Amino acid sequence: MQLSTSIRSILVGVSGSSQAHRLAAYAAAVALPLVIIVAGATLGLPEFAFEDIAILIVVGCALKLGVGPAVTAAVVSSFGDDILLREPIGRATITGVRDLVDVTLFLSVAGIVGWLVARVDRERRRAQAAVEERDRLIATITHDLGTPLAAIRGTVQFVRRFGTAADVDLNRLLARLDTASARATSLIRMLTDARAIESGGLQLQTARTDVRECLAPVVQMLERVSDHHQIATAMPDHPVLVEADADRLQRVFENLVSNAIKYSPGGGPVEISLSTDDRGAVVQVRDYGMGISKEALPHLFERAYRAPEAASAAAGMGLGLTISAEIVKRHGGTIHAAAAQPKGALLTVTLPLASDVSAAPVQPRAAT
Repeated sequence: MQLSTSIRSILVGVSGSSQAHRLAAYAAAVALPLVIIVAGATLGLPEFAFEDIAILIVVGCALKLGVGPAVTAAVVSSFGDDILLREPIGRATITGVRDLVDVTLFLSVAGIVGWLVARVDRERRRAQAAVEERDRLIATITHDLGTPLAAIRGTVQFVRRFGTAADVDLNRLLARLDTASARATSLIRMLTDARAIESGGLQLQTARTDVRECLAPVVQMLERVSDHHQIATAMPDHPVLVEADADRLQRVFENLVSNAIKYSPGGGPVEISLSTDDRGAVVQVRDYGMGISKEALPHLFERAYRAPEAASAAAGMGLGLTISAEIVKRHGGTIHAAAAQPKGALLTVTLPLASDVSAAPVQPRAAT
């Protein structure tokens, strides 16, 4: 009982995925069969009993450590019993074809069992992770869609009750409906894009587009979302033309600006600038919120990744930046994130200008 407890503690202790844990896993795969061999010899167990125990060791290694350590345990189990503990030590007892076939079959069975067990366990973990991600996605979608839908319903109910009153500002109510419906539509389209990217079916409908016309509706919509954030824009007085899918490019900018608002829970300015340089059209979104940690920066555009500080501040699907990065990439551009000083975040999108447009540097006019 004490021996089995020790084995279990060794298996659990080395079940990590880092390099140090991986080395410890192989060390355990070598040590465990040798411990059993010595214990079996001390207790006088028959040889066939050790073969059954060896299979159990291989299965345990496959479940906790992976297929590589499992195969290692099978090899050590076979040759350890036949060579290491014989008298004199080191004299092999594999003396003929029968012994060789017996060892080969044992290694084959143990290796296949270890591989199958490790594969089943890996698929189980993958399925469990998929279920957890699906549940998180459903919860986040419910939360994100709940806000605009509640605004739409509340506005409709208000209009039904007070719509005929003389002091009701219908234009303001219509603007609220327009903003809420646009947000809900954008969320649905983002999910559609995520599915299309995953299946490889994302197709861009490109045309000559003024980047300013992609930014303007985003600013108009999102400046109504929060009373605690002031959106300031700085753009050239003339068109900045690129070959782009205007609808999807607009969703990229919407994601960046909405993130700037979401992750600035204390309020403050959100600055949007458009300029051109030798790289092309450059759009920058800067906020003064919680910023981006050094640990999060390398993973920011990975699918379903959410920085710990972001996850604790607001709900999210972890898809927006991944989709944005893929859309920008398919436009031939780049997207870059950096921590801004003294605080906040700076997201930069660079897009190639249309082929016949001058690439001379153009600075935006003063922010408004």
